Amino acid sequence: MRIVSELERMMSRFEMLFLNDSRECIFLKPVEAISLAGERVGPFKKGDRSYLPNWVIEKLLVDDRVEIAPAHAHESLRRLQNLNREEEKHRQLQDFNPFLYAAIGRKLLRLQSDKTSMDPRRFEEIEKLQNLASLLAETRLSKILTIAKARAFKDKKEQMTYEEQWLCEELTSLLSGWRQYIVG
Repeated sequence: MRIVSELERMMSRFEMLFLNDSRECIFLKPVEAISLAGERVGPFKKGDRSYLPNWVIEKLLVDDRVEIAPAHAHESLRRLQNLNREEEKHRQLQDFNPFLYAAIGRKLLRLQSDKTSMDPRRFEEIEKLQNLASLLAETRLSKILTIAKARAFKDKKEQMTYEEQWLCEELTSLLSGWRQYIVG
Protein backbone atom coordinates (compact mmCIF):
# COMPACT_ATOMS: atom_id res chain seq x y z
CA MET A 1 0.00 0.00 0.00
CA ARG A 2 1.29 3.42 -1.00
CA ILE A 3 0.35 5.14 2.25
CA VAL A 4 2.02 2.52 4.49
CA SER A 5 5.32 2.59 2.60
CA GLU A 6 5.18 6.39 2.46
CA LEU A 7 4.49 6.48 6.21
CA GLU A 8 7.53 4.33 7.00
CA ARG A 9 9.73 6.42 4.72
CA MET A 10 8.57 9.69 6.26
CA MET A 11 8.88 8.49 9.86
CA SER A 12 12.47 7.41 9.14
CA ARG A 13 13.14 10.81 7.58
CA PHE A 14 11.79 12.64 10.65
CA GLU A 15 13.90 10.46 12.93
CA MET A 16 17.02 11.29 10.91
CA LEU A 17 16.17 15.01 11.04
CA PHE A 18 15.87 14.71 14.82
CA LEU A 19 19.15 12.82 15.19
CA ASN A 20 20.98 15.52 13.21
CA ASP A 21 19.29 18.40 15.05
CA SER A 22 21.18 19.86 18.02
CA ARG A 23 20.07 20.56 21.53
CA GLU A 24 21.71 21.54 24.76
CA CYS A 25 23.19 18.99 27.11
CA ILE A 26 24.96 19.24 30.44
CA PHE A 27 28.08 17.19 31.08
CA LEU A 28 27.94 15.02 34.18
CA LYS A 29 31.49 13.70 33.75
CA PRO A 30 34.62 14.92 32.00
CA VAL A 31 34.66 14.04 28.29
CA GLU A 32 37.62 14.21 25.93
CA ALA A 33 37.38 16.24 22.73
CA ILE A 34 34.96 14.86 20.13
CA SER A 35 35.44 15.01 16.37
CA LEU A 36 32.23 16.00 14.58
CA ALA A 37 32.33 16.18 10.79
CA GLY A 38 36.02 16.99 10.92
CA GLU A 39 35.56 19.65 13.58
CA ARG A 40 36.90 19.19 17.08
CA VAL A 41 34.64 20.10 20.03
CA GLY A 42 35.58 19.88 23.67
CA PRO A 43 37.10 18.69 25.87
CA PHE A 44 34.33 19.11 28.40
CA LYS A 45 34.40 19.08 32.17
CA LYS A 46 31.61 18.30 34.61
CA GLY A 47 28.98 21.05 34.53
CA ASP A 48 29.85 22.30 31.04
CA ARG A 49 26.95 22.93 28.66
CA SER A 50 27.03 22.45 24.93
CA TYR A 51 24.75 22.15 21.92
CA LEU A 52 25.43 18.84 20.21
CA PRO A 53 23.62 16.75 17.60
CA ASN A 54 21.14 14.31 19.14
CA TRP A 55 23.04 11.30 17.78
CA VAL A 56 26.10 12.41 19.78
CA ILE A 57 24.01 13.10 22.87
CA GLU A 58 22.53 9.60 22.64
CA LYS A 59 26.00 8.06 22.65
CA LEU A 60 26.96 10.15 25.68
CA LEU A 61 23.72 9.30 27.50
CA VAL A 62 24.58 5.59 27.41
CA ASP A 63 27.46 6.10 29.87
CA ASP A 64 25.65 8.79 31.87
CA ARG A 65 28.22 11.34 30.67
CA VAL A 66 25.54 13.96 29.90
CA GLU A 67 21.96 14.83 30.59
CA ILE A 68 19.70 16.81 28.32
CA ALA A 69 19.23 20.38 29.53
CA PRO A 70 15.73 20.68 31.06
CA ALA A 71 14.63 23.30 28.54
CA HIS A 72 15.40 20.83 25.74
CA ALA A 73 14.12 17.62 27.35
CA HIS A 74 10.98 17.46 25.22
CA GLU A 75 10.49 13.78 26.04
CA SER A 76 10.69 14.00 29.84
CA LEU A 77 7.74 12.46 31.67
CA ARG A 78 6.99 15.68 33.52
CA ARG A 79 7.00 17.72 30.30
CA LEU A 80 4.75 15.17 28.58
CA GLN A 81 2.32 15.16 31.48
CA ASN A 82 2.11 18.96 31.30
CA LEU A 83 1.66 18.90 27.52
CA ASN A 84 -1.10 16.32 27.83
CA ARG A 85 -2.90 18.30 30.52
CA GLU A 86 -2.75 21.49 28.42
CA GLU A 87 -3.81 19.68 25.25
CA GLU A 88 -6.86 18.19 26.97
CA LYS A 89 -7.87 21.60 28.38
CA HIS A 90 -8.00 23.40 25.05
CA ARG A 91 -10.03 22.88 21.90
CA GLN A 92 -7.22 24.23 19.71
CA LEU A 93 -3.90 22.52 19.06
CA GLN A 94 -1.21 23.59 21.50
CA ASP A 95 2.28 24.37 20.25
CA PHE A 96 4.44 21.26 20.17
CA ASN A 97 8.12 20.92 19.42
CA PRO A 98 8.35 19.59 15.85
CA PHE A 99 10.62 16.75 17.04
CA LEU A 100 8.48 15.63 19.99
CA TYR A 101 7.44 12.20 18.69
CA ALA A 102 10.94 11.45 17.37
CA ALA A 103 12.40 12.39 20.77
CA ILE A 104 9.90 10.13 22.54
CA GLY A 105 10.63 7.27 20.15
CA ARG A 106 14.39 7.55 20.61
CA LYS A 107 14.03 7.73 24.41
CA LEU A 108 11.86 4.61 24.40
CA LEU A 109 14.43 2.85 22.25
CA ARG A 110 17.18 3.83 24.70
CA LEU A 111 15.19 2.69 27.72
CA GLN A 112 14.16 -0.60 26.12
CA SER A 113 17.66 -1.40 24.85
CA ASP A 114 19.10 -1.50 28.37
CA LYS A 115 18.45 -5.18 28.99
CA THR A 116 20.84 -5.28 31.94
CA SER A 117 18.66 -3.12 34.15
CA MET A 118 16.18 -5.04 36.23
CA ASP A 119 15.07 -1.86 37.94
CA PRO A 120 11.25 -1.89 38.06
CA ARG A 121 11.31 1.91 37.80
CA ARG A 122 12.73 1.53 34.29
CA PHE A 123 9.78 -0.63 33.21
CA GLU A 124 7.39 1.80 34.89
CA GLU A 125 8.97 4.74 33.05
CA ILE A 126 8.67 2.90 29.71
CA GLU A 127 5.00 2.16 30.36
CA LYS A 128 4.23 5.74 31.44
CA LEU A 129 6.05 7.14 28.42
CA GLN A 130 4.18 4.85 26.03
CA ASN A 131 0.83 5.70 27.63
CA LEU A 132 1.46 9.44 27.55
CA ALA A 133 2.61 9.33 23.92
CA SER A 134 -0.52 7.41 23.01
CA LEU A 135 -2.81 9.81 24.90
CA LEU A 136 -1.18 12.84 23.29
CA ALA A 137 -1.41 11.35 19.80
CA GLU A 138 -5.08 10.42 20.23
CA THR A 139 -6.03 13.79 21.68
CA ARG A 140 -4.28 15.60 18.86
CA LEU A 141 -5.57 13.27 16.14
CA SER A 142 -9.16 14.47 16.50
CA LYS A 143 -7.95 18.08 16.27
CA ILE A 144 -5.81 17.27 13.23
CA LEU A 145 -8.80 15.63 11.53
CA THR A 146 -10.83 18.79 12.13
CA ILE A 147 -8.03 20.91 10.65
CA ALA A 148 -7.74 18.61 7.61
CA LYS A 149 -11.52 18.69 7.04
CA ALA A 150 -11.51 22.49 7.23
CA ARG A 151 -8.45 22.70 4.95
CA ALA A 152 -6.80 24.91 7.57
CA PHE A 153 -3.41 23.19 7.54
CA LYS A 154 -1.34 26.24 6.61
CA ASP A 155 -2.71 28.21 9.57
CA LYS A 156 -1.94 25.47 12.11
CA LYS A 157 1.28 23.99 10.69
CA GLU A 158 3.58 25.74 13.19
CA GLN A 159 1.81 24.10 16.15
CA MET A 160 2.35 20.55 14.86
CA THR A 161 5.14 18.04 15.00
CA TYR A 162 6.65 16.96 11.69
CA GLU A 163 4.70 13.70 11.82
CA GLU A 164 1.46 15.59 12.41
CA GLN A 165 2.21 17.99 9.56
CA TRP A 166 2.72 15.07 7.19
CA LEU A 167 -0.49 13.38 8.40
CA CYS A 168 -2.54 16.56 8.09
CA GLU A 169 -1.28 17.18 4.55
CA GLU A 170 -2.09 13.60 3.56
CA LEU A 171 -5.55 13.75 5.14
CA THR A 172 -6.30 17.11 3.50
CA SER A 173 -5.32 15.68 0.12
CA LEU A 174 -7.31 12.47 0.63
CA LEU A 175 -10.40 14.32 1.84
CA SER A 176 -10.20 16.78 -1.05
CA GLY A 177 -9.99 13.92 -3.57
CA TRP A 178 -12.79 12.06 -1.84
CA ARG A 179 -15.03 15.14 -1.89
CA GLN A 180 -14.38 15.65 -5.60
CA TYR A 181 -15.20 12.01 -6.32
CA ILE A 182 -18.41 12.03 -4.28
CA VAL A 183 -19.70 15.43 -5.37
CA GLY A 184 -18.45 15.09 -8.94
